[in-house]
Amino acid sequence: MNEKKSVSVLHLITTLDVGGAEMMLLRLLSRMDIDRFKNYVICLAEMGPVGQRILEHGIPVYALNMPRGRVTIRGLSRLRKLLSLLRPNILQTWMYHADLVGLLFGKLGRIEHICWNIRCSNMNLASYSLTTRMTIKLCALLSGFPDVVVTNSREGLNYHEKIGYRSRRWVVIPNGFDLSRFKPDARSRVSLLQELGLDSESTSPLIGYVARFDPMKDHPTFLDAACSLLQERRDVHFVMVGRDIDWRNRGLTTRIPKTSSNNFHLLGERVDVVEITAGLDIACSVSSGEGFSNVIGEAMACGTPCVVTDVGDSAFIVGETGFVVKPRDSEGLAGAWRKLLDLGRDRRSELGKAARKRIQEHFDISKIVERYEALYSSLLYEAERG
Repeated sequence: MNEKKSVSVLHLITTLDVGGAEMMLLRLLSRMDIDRFKNYVICLAEMGPVGQRILEHGIPVYALNMPRGRVTIRGLSRLRKLLSLLRPNILQTWMYHADLVGLLFGKLGRIEHICWNIRCSNMNLASYSLTTRMTIKLCALLSGFPDVVVTNSREGLNYHEKIGYRSRRWVVIPNGFDLSRFKPDARSRVSLLQELGLDSESTSPLIGYVARFDPMKDHPTFLDAACSLLQERRDVHFVMVGRDIDWRNRGLTTRIPKTSSNNFHLLGERVDVVEITAGLDIACSVSSGEGFSNVIGEAMACGTPCVVTDVGDSAFIVGETGFVVKPRDSEGLAGAWRKLLDLGRDRRSELGKAARKRIQEHFDISKIVERYEALYSSLLYEAERG
């Protein structure tokens, strides 16, 4: 294939909120070679903050405005018209609902190549709606039709094979991180302390968890561990960020003792996650089911040591730079936090430097973009060869 031949890629994604898949899509699109690749984005739901940021890079974004977890005749009709109008060489779908809808309408629209992208592992399906469970089961039944199924973790591949996925071709491409954006910054701690209403010179440890409110993210274990640690360390503050992470969410607040409410800071969904993460002493991923956690990689790139649950590829990402605990083990989680705090600031700083170096060596965004570009180019090259 002529290397300068333009390849059009249409990315169909379920939402464009601030989430792991959405942020990875933003990083990918903002760095792909515009001389070789023409990208478009269609979102099944409404235009979210990540969609606005993609638009700022000059990439067309179309929002179908369908209700979350549901489809509408109007939305599907618009999707079919857009596929007919844009006629991409490759349809890359992101997350289960987009995978299913994209496959059906991509085949109807005679799209040349269809790729799925799945982003998690070890899901407790009983915690999800009937619609989501049925979508995943249908995807498993139809998984032999896409040209490629991309997953961001080896564990994600293994999990989906266990639940019935039979892909013609699996490709594992981990998440990537921009080390020029996610980096250590002492000013971030001062800003974060001030936002939390704490003295800018406070030595109170800040432990953070960035995750939307979702059964898989297991906020109850995080809160139980926090309450356990507060019994002996009253100076620790817990910073929680993500969609629906606020004081209106009774599913969260009922687990926070009123006597300790000042130690919990529920900041909701934010676009300045990098500044918050760089200001933490310890970052966490408490998920009970994960593929490749963005929040771990972002924190490590910021030089923030991590405590993670042993799901997906989390233990591999952290390596020897943090602590790994069993999922749904609040006492184990609290114990790991305690160990990190007992190390002292200097030793934690050394771990943070090692964490950043690990991201640089294995998960630099430029290397990950090259792998996506190579995949898309190979699809057209193989087709031309017959």
